Amino acid sequence: MNITTSGTGLNKLSTIIPQFDAYAEQTFNRSSVPGMAIVIVKNDTVIYLRCFGVKNITTQEPVTPDTRFQLASISKSFTTATIASMVGNGELSWDDRVASIYPGFRLSDSWITEHSTFRDLLSHRTGLPEYTGDELQDLEYNRSEIISRLRYVNLTGDFRSSYAYANIDVTSAAEAAARRAGKPWEDLVKERIFIPVGMKNTSARFAEFALAKDHADTYSVTNGTAVTEPFINDDVNSPAGGVSSTINDMARYARFQVNEGMIDGSQVIAADALKETHKPHVIEKSTNSSIVTYGLGWEITAENGMVRVGHGGDLTSGVSTYILLYPDEKMAIVVLTNGFPAGHILKRAITNGWNDLYFSGAVRKDWYSQLEDEINAALKPGSSVSGPIKPLPPASEAAKPSRPLTAYTGTYTQDYYGIVQVTTNSTGLQVYLGHSMNPMILVPYEGDTFLDTGTKTGVNFIIGSDGTAKSVRFSHLDLPGRNGTFVRIIS
Repeated sequence: MNITTSGTGLNKLSTIIPQFDAYAEQTFNRSSVPGMAIVIVKNDTVIYLRCFGVKNITTQEPVTPDTRFQLASISKSFTTATIASMVGNGELSWDDRVASIYPGFRLSDSWITEHSTFRDLLSHRTGLPEYTGDELQDLEYNRSEIISRLRYVNLTGDFRSSYAYANIDVTSAAEAAARRAGKPWEDLVKERIFIPVGMKNTSARFAEFALAKDHADTYSVTNGTAVTEPFINDDVNSPAGGVSSTINDMARYARFQVNEGMIDGSQVIAADALKETHKPHVIEKSTNSSIVTYGLGWEITAENGMVRVGHGGDLTSGVSTYILLYPDEKMAIVVLTNGFPAGHILKRAITNGWNDLYFSGAVRKDWYSQLEDEINAALKPGSSVSGPIKPLPPASEAAKPSRPLTAYTGTYTQDYYGIVQVTTNSTGLQVYLGHSMNPMILVPYEGDTFLDTGTKTGVNFIIGSDGTAKSVRFSHLDLPGRNGTFVRIIS
């Protein structure tokens, strides 16, 4: 553990840091998450840094200050910092129109396409439905293919006045900035942020994380049990979720953020350009006592006379991270974990505990229990952010049999999702969506409706006059602004 209590507030810090350390250890042990790393910086100094647990439950190798963690959506702040560097240098403006730089970016509304700016995309206020594009990533489309298909999505929000979080917004803005700079995005963020900030073990490429000797493996952690999960390769959406880093490097990043783009006496980014990323640009939600807004790659919360700027990241493979800035205090805390969903509970309990200790001198409630209840409710079946997906119940014994399987086989198409191939196997149908080589397995349910054994949802074929299917509807792909019906291609 590294603790420094020099500088402003010596007595206060010397009292609360040992209390926080004990609280962090107790909370970590409660979580069953394999590994965690925490850093707190204040007034350009690291005042607390400690690693907990292991990066691999088989080898029992401990987490170190140089263990790489996937950051997930904290990556968005690296994107906006990179674009801020270009704004500060006069290479771009936050209000430049993205389509004028990157013509491949098009939305279903031509006027909104023409007028969408970097500011609009980076604050998620384009009108695209929440999480648009993520399902195409699952179907193994590449970055440019996903962006090019946005034109087929019906906009469900009001341009510039409604908020809907979508990774592809940030990735589209990053691609436009990369085209203006004339180099790949992954090289641009390295050149503008990683190198000048001194982040030697940070990358926007998945391979550099996976091949690093000292990296954290990922685990699903529920009910006290950690299960090894394969890594999620987020290269397609790297500007929104693909950065990996260490707690040592994140200490430097936190210092750079709270000191307005300066580190070690060097002004890496113009202060005004970076501060713009920390300002509200669209309202997420509000109450009588608080307001939550989204800036540019950051979420801003104002309550109790205080402003906090933060962003979390989660991957279901076993990643949960958080960075929280306190601009008025010149302070920040970063928490990295290699577990989910328990890591999500852990990181928020840790940051809430620090907030309580620093501002009130004591942890005010059992944050872990409260957050555990909240995430358990959020992860219940039917609570998807994209709308409830209703699983099919078991088929009745009197269910009408399906037609011969050849009535359903063939090639179908849909503008947004692309091509789907339906073939037969020994138990039912195999379905290949998009570029994915991992088939959906459909088994007969009732008549022309089949059960997708993966999502437990219905797939319904519409039969034409010739006795073969003319279209097919996948209920789990009927999402806001997107249509799950595919039409047969007649050869």
